[in-house]
Amino acid sequence: FSGQQTLTIQQSLELAVRHHNAGRLPEAKSIYQQILLAAPDQPIALHLLGVIAHQGGKNEIAVNFISKALSIKPDYAEAYSNLGLAFQDLNKLDDAVASYNMALAIKPIFAEAHSNRGNALQGLGKLEGAVDSYIKALAIKPDYAEAHFNLGNALHSLGKLEEAVASYNKALAIKPDYAESYSNLCEIYEKNNMAAELKKTLHQ
Repeated sequence: FSGQQTLTIQQSLELAVRHHNAGRLPEAKSIYQQILLAAPDQPIALHLLGVIAHQGGKNEIAVNFISKALSIKPDYAEAYSNLGLAFQDLNKLDDAVASYNMALAIKPIFAEAHSNRGNALQGLGKLEGAVDSYIKALAIKPDYAEAHFNLGNALHSLGKLEEAVASYNKALAIKPDYAESYSNLCEIYEKNNMAAELKKTLHQ
């Protein structure tokens, strides 16, 4: 029977994840909760309930669920990465960086964790470290528009305007409707009297 029960939990998880990915969060949450009634230590269900809490802005709850998942499954890189996001939203940036470091120790080629670590470091004012994190993310996933954009922000803060412009342009090449990237690019051009470049951007 235990084999059959495990299969049922696996099938339930797959169904819940399909709902979750499609944005049907109440349905996904209900199934994760049912799974935990049958198997209270199911780490994937705990982690993903935490992700739903984070998506709903309930980050303290997210930290509790995801931490419990990690106490059961300590090598769960995705859970550490999402724990970092919850800490980041709670403005606990040092805890966020520590969580991303754990994720990357388990799974070094994890572009999102590198990029999010860069965001947390940028929030702490550690711009060189942030740049390094974004570069690592882009080495793994070169078409990662958000990482190009955030790299542009870090370079802009460091006063490396030409490199920042190049990063914003790369973000726009991947995602042409990336309004924030476009806006930051125009801001650099305007502030630095780069009228010709501004005109080119506006006529793209």
